[in-house]
Amino acid sequence: MRLNLIQLFTNSSTFMCLIYIPLFAEQLGATHTQIGIIGAVYGIALFISSYMFGRAADVHSQRMLLYISFATSALFFFFQMFATTPQNLAFIRALAGFSAGMFPPVLISYVHSLKKDIGKFSSFGALGWTAGALIAGIIANLKGIFFLSSMFFLMSFILLVRLPDIHSTKQKQSLFSIETIKKNWNIYITYFTRHAGACSVWIIFPLYLKALGAQELVIGLIYAINPILQFFFMQRLKTDNSEKLIKIGYLASTVAFASLCFVTAYYQVVFSMIAVAVSWSFMYVGSVLTLLKHNTDKGTSIGLLTAVISIASVFGSFIGGGLYDVTGGLFLTQIESYRIVCGFASVCSALSFIFYKPSYYESR
Repeated sequence: MRLNLIQLFTNSSTFMCLIYIPLFAEQLGATHTQIGIIGAVYGIALFISSYMFGRAADVHSQRMLLYISFATSALFFFFQMFATTPQNLAFIRALAGFSAGMFPPVLISYVHSLKKDIGKFSSFGALGWTAGALIAGIIANLKGIFFLSSMFFLMSFILLVRLPDIHSTKQKQSLFSIETIKKNWNIYITYFTRHAGACSVWIIFPLYLKALGAQELVIGLIYAINPILQFFFMQRLKTDNSEKLIKIGYLASTVAFASLCFVTAYYQVVFSMIAVAVSWSFMYVGSVLTLLKHNTDKGTSIGLLTAVISIASVFGSFIGGGLYDVTGGLFLTQIESYRIVCGFASVCSALSFIFYKPSYYESR
């Protein structure tokens, strides 16, 4: 139960800040370009950290790495409230991203080492996103949100006490884990393609909903559909054929984003969000289980997946905003431009579905 609570608290903390950082940056006088840069800096720091500490999880004490991550995250997430310019906010977000990027691959590797249910554990991450969004909305105070996010990491630090330590077997690895990348490239490249497409939608999705007539409260409720359903779906994903889950996830993602191209009212996106929840639940749990099954350097392989997710969010955000601006300059309406971005995401998911080969590991 402690590990599930840690997953809940840490994901709540990161998500509540992720939602409100753009508003805080705007208050500090940041332009839309600077807000994008602040988001990119956080994602890049997360990418680097996930890779580094995923590798570290295979050679060092996993519990000690988690202590370091939670302690530094509590510190730097607290420091966010003291930012006074877009520039120093970007610097603090980089530190926060690096500290928060440490724990996901280490925590998954730790949970697997303790023989815990990965699907159930992952579901509490989705529940954390929901809790983070709701709590942040209730607080409605930026500095209060940053303070609470810090406290959540501190609580995770405390919950880690008395949990058993896992002494990893030291493994000889190349500096850039080339062998691990080559072995699992089928998962990494298709996951990157799908997630970059998805993030191109999420960067403009609130604006799309607003253009369809949704008010702020409705937008929040629509966003809540995805993580709430993920919580229930992930707990029930128990299968020996984890690669089949990945294929189903990519197919559901293709359908989800394609359906967004045809909505004419905000309430019609409910079906799409249900499909997105199915998609992420299946492809994420399936990918994690597949990597844990086929790799001895489990922390490294999961760290690379987390890094792929982080860097895909950076690329996807830039692509989504840029594609919308370009299509908007072609005399298309606002709604038509949003639909083109959704169509792009659907194509990315379809490519991942086509090129992911479940038999890849068997052929090696």
